[in-house]
Amino acid sequence: MYTLFTTLPFMVCLVWTVIGLLEWTKDDPARRSLTVFGAVASTLYFCHFLHFNELQSGFTESLYTLCTLSVYPLYLFYIYRLTDKTHQKWFFLWLMPALAMFAWSLSGRQPATMETCRTILIPTIALLVGAVAGRQLAQFRCRVRNYYANPEGKLLDPVLIILALLLLTALSSTVAGTVGRTVFEDSALLTIPSLLFSILLFCIFYVGFRVDMPVEEVRDAPAGEDAHPGITEEQQKQLMAKIHEQMTTHELFRTKGLTISDLAEAVGSNRTYVSYTINQQSHCTFSDYVNQIRIWYVVKLMKEGSPLSLSEMGELAGFNERTSFYRSFKRIMGCAPSEYWARLKG
Repeated sequence: MYTLFTTLPFMVCLVWTVIGLLEWTKDDPARRSLTVFGAVASTLYFCHFLHFNELQSGFTESLYTLCTLSVYPLYLFYIYRLTDKTHQKWFFLWLMPALAMFAWSLSGRQPATMETCRTILIPTIALLVGAVAGRQLAQFRCRVRNYYANPEGKLLDPVLIILALLLLTALSSTVAGTVGRTVFEDSALLTIPSLLFSILLFCIFYVGFRVDMPVEEVRDAPAGEDAHPGITEEQQKQLMAKIHEQMTTHELFRTKGLTISDLAEAVGSNRTYVSYTINQQSHCTFSDYVNQIRIWYVVKLMKEGSPLSLSEMGELAGFNERTSFYRSFKRIMGCAPSEYWARLKG
């Protein structure tokens, strides 16, 4: 049983790495990056297995150090490949601490010294990765809201959860490192970190392999108000007038699956100008702007005494999902649509 628990995290990583390798030919650079992350994590936990079964050597301990400090930057690279078309040439800098510690450990440093250094570096690197990855995901979510009128299901919420899980894994690893690996040797206590790491790793890979690659248009879109396309204030006002006309007079907002590209084509401009103009002139994202108009349209139907149900009104206004309609209505009007309608009838 002891051997099983020393092997479990390694087997979890290995299985998902094999799955990634079998799908390597697919045009999905993010999934390939996750597979590389899995290969390094597999090596890390194989070194764990060797240690707890007294099969380790000086080289495997050095390799363990290299992999432990590399997995977090590799996950950051996965997030970049998932959310951004630009290849990050500076990424290798994130691996410098791992490579430096690997070279240092090969020079014959005492294991206790290496353990102390790892305990300090792991949370430091993990927190830095978490901050940078969180910022990257926030920018991506802004791009999604500026591209889709209905962004639900495209905001990479699962990846945010996985990032939190990864930081939890780093915290758990730090606690285990502080306590010392010797505490878990030949002890039933090993089942606790083994099961914890195995569950967290399974969730990381399960969610990661189920996330679809975002469309190129979204990954290549400007992040919002900070991406100035060089359009003047006067040009913005003229363009905003055309946008408003398409939305209100021609009721473009009722189009299911409406994107910023659809609106840009309708007004004879490009999506960068249209997105930036809406951000500046309406002080909100494309998604919020469209959904405001949709909610006003539903309120108009209510005041006119429409015989339609609330769900039918939301669908007529362009909402793809009932939950999206109810959430947007409550955010804009301050109450649920059923409550607002009851007030009008009362």
